[in-house]
Amino acid sequence: MLRAPRPRPSFSNAQVSAYYFTPCSDEYAEPVPEYYRCRYGTVRKQTRRNGFSNLMQHVRREHPSFEAEMRAATTAESGSLIHYARRTSVNWFGWLEWVVKANLPLVFCENPLARRYTSLEPISVETLRVLMESVAQLVGLDIAEELPDRFGLMLDGWSHASVHYVAVFVCYAVDGVAKYALLSMAPIIQEPNDDLSARTHREYLAGVLEMFGKALSDCVYLVGDNCSVSKRLATIMQVPLVGCASHRLNLAVRHHLEQYEEDSAIVQALMVKLRTLKQSAKLRLKSPLRPVIRQDTRWGSTFAMVHRYHELIKFLDADDDDIMELLPSPACNRRLKTLYAELKDIESVSKALQANDIPLLDVRVWFDGLIAAHPNFADYIGKYRSADLLL
Repeated sequence: MLRAPRPRPSFSNAQVSAYYFTPCSDEYAEPVPEYYRCRYGTVRKQTRRNGFSNLMQHVRREHPSFEAEMRAATTAESGSLIHYARRTSVNWFGWLEWVVKANLPLVFCENPLARRYTSLEPISVETLRVLMESVAQLVGLDIAEELPDRFGLMLDGWSHASVHYVAVFVCYAVDGVAKYALLSMAPIIQEPNDDLSARTHREYLAGVLEMFGKALSDCVYLVGDNCSVSKRLATIMQVPLVGCASHRLNLAVRHHLEQYEEDSAIVQALMVKLRTLKQSAKLRLKSPLRPVIRQDTRWGSTFAMVHRYHELIKFLDADDDDIMELLPSPACNRRLKTLYAELKDIESVSKALQANDIPLLDVRVWFDGLIAAHPNFADYIGKYRSADLLL
């Protein structure tokens, strides 16, 4: 006579105990050894030498349907298997989340202080790097499986330390919900004969999509800056280009600021003078506000500088010989007030453009309002007649 094998339990004793029980604490929040409290209020004693026997007796007697409850809890309560995952997996996830979300270097996991003041078990840099590569591959497989037959691509490039990087996002919808997944973020120049032309960008995009089982012909539109490379790339791909609204607004504002360049230069010289040790010490006795200088690449810094000037002007001594000749004239002050009012309205539109889920129709309405106030903006944010450029 053959004996039927005992069915393997769905959860181990350690998993069941971890789900139902938590260590007890005294009035000083210090753990009480060998005493555990059930999630339904009962306190049980469990010695280390007996494993989980006492705790499991309580669960089987008081919660006979514990397996069904735990299966439901994976989705109904936490949406994950964190309570039942292996201890090693939980430890790996802890280091990954800590390093990635805190933007820390990989060597942080080997920092003696980090290991001393964390409950996570130590891991090496090599292990962390392998984990990141594995997670990236798994996420890539999920994205490839979810990608529809038609989608859009969004590009953003920047340079750092003489290296030009390009980030590629894919835009698609699942059940009516828009999704934006990062496909690649890497230098575009890989070979000695590569350049920053539109054809190099096209080859780069084709290589990225190939890794996800897609072709460049599956892309139905392109989102990027309103530069010549993006326009040429859209023409080569034979898809419409949705120009970056923020970039177009930035070009319009920079052109608009040219008529205020002389006044802005006066305020800039004053702010530079106020940043010296002597003037900074004088100003510190009157106000906690510090001088702000502008940057050539961002018009928002000009707005911040003019705004700070109007905040500091009441603390400046017109009889101070060091800054007397640098103070703007009354006529210049009137123009600066006008500039500040104009930039304040423009900044409200600029901030609105940074929000999520902004329809192109709303952007068009905002731009038309700015054009009504500043007709010279039409050359940059007006409606394009070309069919190759939307908005």
